[in-house]
Amino acid sequence: MRSLVLVTLLAVPTAAGAQAAGQVRGSVFYGRHQPAVGAVVLVRPEGAATPVFAATTGVSGSFAFDGVPNGTYVAEVRRDGFIPVIKSGIVVRMPFRAVVEVLLVRGSGPAPAAPAGSGEASLTGRVRGAQGAPLVEGRVKLTRAEGGDDPRIATTDASGAFAFPGLSGGRWRLEVQGAGLLPLRTSLDLSGDVTVEATLGTQPPDYMPPPQDLIVPEEAIPPPA
Repeated sequence: MRSLVLVTLLAVPTAAGAQAAGQVRGSVFYGRHQPAVGAVVLVRPEGAATPVFAATTGVSGSFAFDGVPNGTYVAEVRRDGFIPVIKSGIVVRMPFRAVVEVLLVRGSGPAPAAPAGSGEASLTGRVRGAQGAPLVEGRVKLTRAEGGDDPRIATTDASGAFAFPGLSGGRWRLEVQGAGLLPLRTSLDLSGDVTVEATLGTQPPDYMPPPQDLIVPEEAIPPPA
């Protein structure tokens, strides 16, 4: 059984005087009436490393990205225990809204090969909660996928921002955590200066954190003054 992906375009009215912005909306389900909670959604331009939009799905299984520049994008949806879904050719064109619906199927897929690291890179980003408020003092960790570089750890500032300068290019593992929010864990291929906009879904009352979230965290770099 294959994972089902539906992509549609809907017209979005723009208020007079307001700047139009591309949007990507979607829902992830295990079944017809079972939303996927805690799935990780990654949207990035086809053939480019930046900008990256990332989110964890909340109790409704939905995700939303605003301010997406015009272009063609790839959406990647992952959840532990389910076959990853990758959908290319998603067109974002103001004032339309791209709507992506994904049905996950149990199983596992092959791990993507990490690209060879080359050149210098940096990662800057901003993290928000499900209601759009900046995540203050969130924990952000960056780990080299194949090892060889020390992990980088930071906390978000009052605007939810963080920065990792002076990286080597290649694949890195990004982890973002905040109190009461579903953690985001994903791989990023860094080349040059990459930006990421992340949104963390709200933890449901019956949420059971994975074992790695119960480990005492390493000391993080404080946010800039």
